[in-house]
Amino acid sequence: MYRTFSTLVNRSLSRSLNTSRSSSSSFISRSFSSKVVNKNKNNNGEQEVSEEDMESETYLKQYFQSREDMVREYSEKTGKQIYEAQARQLSHTLKNFRKEFQGQLENGGKLMDRDNVVVAGRIKSIRISSDKLFFIDIRATNADPETQIDEPQSSLQVMANLKYYQNAPEFSVMQNVLRKGDVIEIRGIPAKSNLGELSIIPKEISLLTPCMRPIPFKLRDKENRYRNRALDFIVNPQIQRAFLIRSKMINFLRSYLVERGFLEVDTPILSTNVGGANAKPFKTHSNSLDLDLFLRISPELFLKQLVISGFDRVFEIGKQFRNEGIDLTHNPEFTTCEFYQAYSDYNELIAMTEDLLSKMVYHTLGTYEVPLPSNPDVMISFKAPFQKINFIDKIEELVGRKLPKDLVSYDCIPELLEICKENGINCKKPHTPTRILDEMASTLLEPLCTQPTFIIDHPLAMSPLAKLHRTSDQKTERFELFVGGKELVNAYSELNNPVEQRDRFYAQSKDRTTGDEEAQILDETYCNALEYGLPPTGGWGLGIDRLCMLFSNTTTIKDVILFPTMKPEVVIPPSSDKK
Repeated sequence: MYRTFSTLVNRSLSRSLNTSRSSSSSFISRSFSSKVVNKNKNNNGEQEVSEEDMESETYLKQYFQSREDMVREYSEKTGKQIYEAQARQLSHTLKNFRKEFQGQLENGGKLMDRDNVVVAGRIKSIRISSDKLFFIDIRATNADPETQIDEPQSSLQVMANLKYYQNAPEFSVMQNVLRKGDVIEIRGIPAKSNLGELSIIPKEISLLTPCMRPIPFKLRDKENRYRNRALDFIVNPQIQRAFLIRSKMINFLRSYLVERGFLEVDTPILSTNVGGANAKPFKTHSNSLDLDLFLRISPELFLKQLVISGFDRVFEIGKQFRNEGIDLTHNPEFTTCEFYQAYSDYNELIAMTEDLLSKMVYHTLGTYEVPLPSNPDVMISFKAPFQKINFIDKIEELVGRKLPKDLVSYDCIPELLEICKENGINCKKPHTPTRILDEMASTLLEPLCTQPTFIIDHPLAMSPLAKLHRTSDQKTERFELFVGGKELVNAYSELNNPVEQRDRFYAQSKDRTTGDEEAQILDETYCNALEYGLPPTGGWGLGIDRLCMLFSNTTTIKDVILFPTMKPEVVIPPSSDKK
């Protein structure tokens, strides 16, 4: 009934596939079988290619060989070459084809005077009706910047009818050779089927790029999906939605800042020093310079040097790298936006954050409310104002006692650990004021931040780059925005006193001697630049990946990163029979 590969029991594949057609008047779907002839079929009648098949080296080799034979047959019998080095002169994208011709045709109609329309796409499926008629469904292979977030991927039916095909011998070749996944070009006539399906009747079909690997009907295993993103997007086109959202978010963010006088810049990814955040860096080596280098964990210190030099408003959207754990919200490589605005402070940045995010979510999704990915019954509202929680005051309220007055000195550690023990807070070694306070916030404060919430006025020990609070010598003018219990934004009034900045870096160095690999390192170049004078400045950073997770209603960061970091599969070599 179906055109199939020979079973793996056969040592070789016949060059042309055995063909037979059902005597039924219904269309017969056409695809390759794997491992056995009598496999289960899906709802469309097509024989399944399973994820298990995709891992069979024998199966993949036989599939590839069979496709090579088909491609050779195509070239020999049509005189056409694949992989041609020339641009394709398409008259329409699939989306534009639908837009132009949908309203011009009635059921069963044809626009015979438009017989040179040219479109292209990837084959989704092929259905054989007879030697003289077969149907191909193609979908777009182009990314249209005007595509709406929830707009389905453009597709089109190709009604291949021998009556209209300009080369009769080639017609049967195309019917035999084309397979799911092939990229083809169609030149033909706009039409509608009797059932009202917008179509194109080909006068000519060209195979542009053959698909040399089988495409399964389903790809569910997440490990396979993330390791094979090209296939993932082909099989699961609906996951492109998150990346349409991501693109729209970033475009809005860039426009928002540029309209307010910010200059977009690029700063180094490789540096001899690392700073701007508390994180463990990746280390590499320059052979040319014979020098150890770090991948940046933040562009902050470079961007502030630009403000010192006269660039009053700068921003950068780019990659950061942190040699830390991988989980649902952390990837070693991630994307942020940081901006720095001279003559500003953290109070202005709070108002700016509310304005930016409320406008961004409405621009991207057309609403101020989004469901919480971990609990869709909870709606997150980005309408300003957002609630605020004072870091120290709220922790003292929750634990029922005052924190030590000096939260910088290591003398406070025993008392902080005692408070943690009383409240069931597990703080792993090494114990530093910074790490203990961070764990207290994670346990006590972050769960309170389902709706957009600013945690403000962080302890001095946690904020080595933030300006001392104007009313307290133990707090800084810093805030973090949390949504759904996850940090999205970190911002503060920038410390611009070079003497105090050096002292803060030296204090962080003490944390490093106790084993805290995330503590910041003294950056003498930055401190020297501060001596030229940093204007009063507000600095702001946004985690783009996490915000995209929220906007796209996904629970793992891997679903909003095109190629997430994955541990390679362990390939076990075949056992040897040699003695």
